[in-house]
Amino acid sequence: MRLKLCAKCQKVIPSNKTYCDRCEKLVQKRVEEYKKKSNSRYNKQRDKKYEQFYNSKAWRKLRKKYIDKYFLCELCDKNTHTLAEEVHHKEPIQTVTGWERRLEWNNLIALCHYHHDMQHGRFKGRK
Repeated sequence: MRLKLCAKCQKVIPSNKTYCDRCEKLVQKRVEEYKKKSNSRYNKQRDKKYEQFYNSKAWRKLRKKYIDKYFLCELCDKNTHTLAEEVHHKEPIQTVTGWERRLEWNNLIALCHYHHDMQHGRFKGRK
């Protein structure tokens, strides 16, 4: 069996692991705390109505079915075959009609992360 050192405490461990059992628990705990902290910052800016919708069982179920059917980004070039990671509402749910159509199949589009950011105008340079 090949051995190596734990990335955190330098204890000898099997080569197929990154951390010893003790350090693995510590790292996992730190990761969970970070996720909670970063999500809570984001969720404080988000309206509770939309937060509840995106965490609802109905949305998660619909999103999974849509991604299973349309697993490639619908905006990417057909030759690139980029996998879809996100489901986007064509009509934003922040509008009255968008909210009414929030669970309609025809109001959805499967996108890769890049195209989803472009649809929302995220990370564009300031002009």
